[in-house]
Amino acid sequence: MKKIYLGLTVAAATLFLAACGSNNKEATKENDQVSGELTVVTNRTDADKLYEQIEKDFKKKYPEIKDIKWEAAGTDYDQYIANRMNTEDYGDVVFIPFSMAGKLEDYSKYFEELGTVKALEKDYLDVTEADYDGKAYGLPTVLNSLGLVYNEAVFKKAGIEKLPQSTEELIADAKTIKEKTGAIPFYTNYQRLAVWAGALSSYGGEDFKKEMVESKSAFKEGQPIREVMDLIYELAKAGLIEKDPVTLETQQAQQQLADGKIAMLMSGSQDVAPLQKLSKDTINIMPFPHLLDGKTSLALGAPSVIGINKHSKNKVAAKAFLDFFIDPASGFAKDMGGMTPVKAKLDDTEQKAIKDNNVILTAPATDPAIEAKYTAIANEVGVGRLTDVLQKTVNIALYPDQNESYQDYVNSLEKKWEAAAKAHE
Repeated sequence: MKKIYLGLTVAAATLFLAACGSNNKEATKENDQVSGELTVVTNRTDADKLYEQIEKDFKKKYPEIKDIKWEAAGTDYDQYIANRMNTEDYGDVVFIPFSMAGKLEDYSKYFEELGTVKALEKDYLDVTEADYDGKAYGLPTVLNSLGLVYNEAVFKKAGIEKLPQSTEELIADAKTIKEKTGAIPFYTNYQRLAVWAGALSSYGGEDFKKEMVESKSAFKEGQPIREVMDLIYELAKAGLIEKDPVTLETQQAQQQLADGKIAMLMSGSQDVAPLQKLSKDTINIMPFPHLLDGKTSLALGAPSVIGINKHSKNKVAAKAFLDFFIDPASGFAKDMGGMTPVKAKLDDTEQKAIKDNNVILTAPATDPAIEAKYTAIANEVGVGRLTDVLQKTVNIALYPDQNESYQDYVNSLEKKWEAAAKAHE
């Protein structure tokens, strides 16, 4: 395999798209159709060995493939690929940029249609975030779950045998952990609070934005943002988080979780394997402590989405490669600590997780009009970035003498939301 080619270097970015799939079986009907050369443009610069193995295995399946050229951006992939898409030369197989979610109608200008959403949902998980007008233009490369990563040994030492399924149960468990083990029950960190945005659909369902817009309410008890705020507030107020959520950075906290000095932190399944390598204990991930229709949620999101350049000169081989790449056999999903989007290829553990939980997308598809209205209201209220709200929540809990009361803060947000929602009727 040729060494990965580095592209432009700009600001760091992480793709958290979900995507759609394709009836691309016709691309692989005959092996002799899959031939020639391919260029694959990705957002990873750390996967030389993995990509080398994927190329080797793909060529073994399709021996008439002559070469695969891998290209990757050094930092800001979105900006890099957006610049290249000003031409027709942006590879054959492409990781679709997250920034395109703001202009869904442009998918068809740059990427090959892979099938209808309705048809693809039968065979794939999470097929609605790189789609437009009922048609799909990409597939998730892998699906990672979002939840609470925890050290099982700490829970066992505290005598906790059942995972919490409500905020109240989590708070009670956190108190027990602190009393019986001395570990920090929950790690927050000001900057990591941003990832809680991906939890809102687990607390409010995939239509939470529509419900908040139509009800003109967002901060009453039981609503998703309020649920997350309440959890963070109660943890901080009871002294169940790190003493200084500003300076204890993530890498240090992850090592402390591996060492049993921290019990839990909010993250994705992609972090479980790296943490396990640091620990003699068992590191696992649990769903968010909230029930929807009597079940906890399996919150799934795609860190990247793969599609076919509409101008590719070798679409047959490109589609075959797309199929191969998202299949567990490629090893990409395992390397990312997640699962394949191909329903037929899920293993027994993954099938059980889907059966036992509500499958919830961390970034569910939303009607464009609802999305625009929700964003406008949230920005006017000052909650467009959930980080800001949760940081204020932590500050109120830690320093009550220096801030308004938590209830007053919640009430002020609700009044602002009601006013903004009314203005956008």
